[in-house]
Amino acid sequence: MIRKLQLVLLFTIMICLSSYGQDYSQEYGIMGMDEFKLEEYAPDKDAEAVVLFDVGTSRFLERNGSFEVVFERKTRVKILSEAGLKWAEIQIPYYQQGDIYETVHDIEAFTYNFENGPVKIPLNTSNIFNEKINDAWNAKKFALPNVKVGSIIEYKYTIKSQDVFNLRDWDFQWRIPVVHSEYEVSMVPFYVYVYIMQGANKFDSYKSYTDEGLPRRLGKVTYQDYIHKYIMRDLPAFKSEEFITSINDYIIKLDFQLSQINYPTGKTVEIMTTWDKMNKELLKNSDFGGYIKKSEKLAKKLINVDSLASKTDKEKFDAVLEYVKRNYNWNKYNGKFASKSPNDFIKDKYGSCADINLFTIGLLNAVGIDAKPVIISTRENGKIKYDYPLSAYFNYVTILANVEGEKTMSDATEILNLNNRIPSRCINDKGLIVDNEGVEWVSLECKFLSEVNNDIQIEIINNDVMNTTVSKAATEYDGLNFRNNYGDNTEAVKKRLENKDYAIIDSTINIQNLYDKEKPFILSYKQSSKPEIINEKIYIAPFLDEIISDNPLKQNERTYPIDMTYPTKRVFATTIIIPEGYQVDHTPIEQKVKNKLFELNYNTIQEDGKIKVLFDYTFNNSVYSPNDYTKIKSYFNIIVKKGNEKIVFAKIGE
Repeated sequence: MIRKLQLVLLFTIMICLSSYGQDYSQEYGIMGMDEFKLEEYAPDKDAEAVVLFDVGTSRFLERNGSFEVVFERKTRVKILSEAGLKWAEIQIPYYQQGDIYETVHDIEAFTYNFENGPVKIPLNTSNIFNEKINDAWNAKKFALPNVKVGSIIEYKYTIKSQDVFNLRDWDFQWRIPVVHSEYEVSMVPFYVYVYIMQGANKFDSYKSYTDEGLPRRLGKVTYQDYIHKYIMRDLPAFKSEEFITSINDYIIKLDFQLSQINYPTGKTVEIMTTWDKMNKELLKNSDFGGYIKKSEKLAKKLINVDSLASKTDKEKFDAVLEYVKRNYNWNKYNGKFASKSPNDFIKDKYGSCADINLFTIGLLNAVGIDAKPVIISTRENGKIKYDYPLSAYFNYVTILANVEGEKTMSDATEILNLNNRIPSRCINDKGLIVDNEGVEWVSLECKFLSEVNNDIQIEIINNDVMNTTVSKAATEYDGLNFRNNYGDNTEAVKKRLENKDYAIIDSTINIQNLYDKEKPFILSYKQSSKPEIINEKIYIAPFLDEIISDNPLKQNERTYPIDMTYPTKRVFATTIIIPEGYQVDHTPIEQKVKNKLFELNYNTIQEDGKIKVLFDYTFNNSVYSPNDYTKIKSYFNIIVKKGNEKIVFAKIGE
């Protein structure tokens, strides 16, 4: 009894030996036996971990006549499998840029294991690291100690923020199930917010009430906090798959946006503006519209503007884009405002997407090309909510140029991309054209078909070695991906091509059109392997491992779009020399599918001692409706099945 009391005092754990149903504590540091006994989460038996509670609070603290927002979070997670161990790696993002900054305080974390009683292992604060994400965001990172299957982890922290404009949002749903999620916000009368609920129609519990504590005072105004508490329970894991823009577009969450400021003097300022006003403000901003004008004035010092006067718009456009791409590099930072002056950018030779693209717009205008900025939200950042005209939604700026009467989207950050394309990370619904002439949105949807052609030659020598020649030709975004992933370094290419079943012959690796972006990127090489022989029959997978072997769509149904970014086509043409002394024993049956969504063709041709296997498929759209999910999933099943069927050869006369 004394030992048990010591455990309670030492670990601040309440061991509840109740024989009733599971009862998970929602109090930090206090838990019962149900948490320790939990081995499988009944509503989702495949869950790798489960959030037992996630509780956050935001409140306003007065400091020197203004406010800062104090956000506190307490979270507890149960680890249920080896795959769930990653949930013990914690990242706390915080914002720091200019006069707006956040600081992280009071990080505390524990791992609880049950080994003849509860064992509590604290996080050593010396193992908390800081990582710079980009020019505006940093993160505190740490991994909880001694975590294993069956462990319970919990952690808490505080963030102090001067950013009252963006009150901290709250994600109720995770990629693992959540038993209890709660967010409490204590509002002050000086800031009025609207909230946007995504992914659900209502809360499981919602309360609003006035704080009954001592009144607070700012200047001559006496006030009480007004408290809102939002609770959701028993949320399923958000099980995302391939072909999704951002989890932030679809999870159940709560977003806050500042709509009005009420000053103690009685003055009121409306923050919720209009798209038109936002455009005008951006064009007046020295790090946006002002930056473009300064860049335009510098153009004559950088490029021969006069010599371009006699060129076509297309030639001018390409000349400016190529100049920028050759001389300036993207530092991988996003943003819609320039991070440095044009002169510093020219001197440094690198900058953010805003530095590069706003600078390019200035140069295009200088040579007579009508170019305008387009602010967007990248795929990772999530979609824009068009009913709420807020600058905070946008995290990137691209280029819209009028080239010989045609509206052309462009981006100078991707050196190996076509000049009249934006990076795939930017293909996300619509962008806002920043222009004084009115509000206009431009579609970012890609309708250009990206294609990879695979030409494969297979020959078996003495039933012992299978020699293969592979040639790939990739266009559009597939070509860009190949260019960025492979480059022209033979060793790097070989490393990327390494496969346990095939030996690459180094001297045969050949790359063509790496920098000639208008032509397909071509990669060819030879490899050798052992043929598959079973009961004296030779089995050959005609497309080797160049075809997908598993359906990327796993769910029975899907409530969000299948976003493939761009339309794709895959072509496989394999020629197999029939091994000496053998004949064709089996070939897969022909198959065709053709409709507005998808096309597929599979057939084999036998002639002149060879067998040709021809296979191609095309996803005609870049985005498919959730209603088409079952069809798209079935098409992938066909691709996997047909693409991995084998050609069988048997000895002649058998």
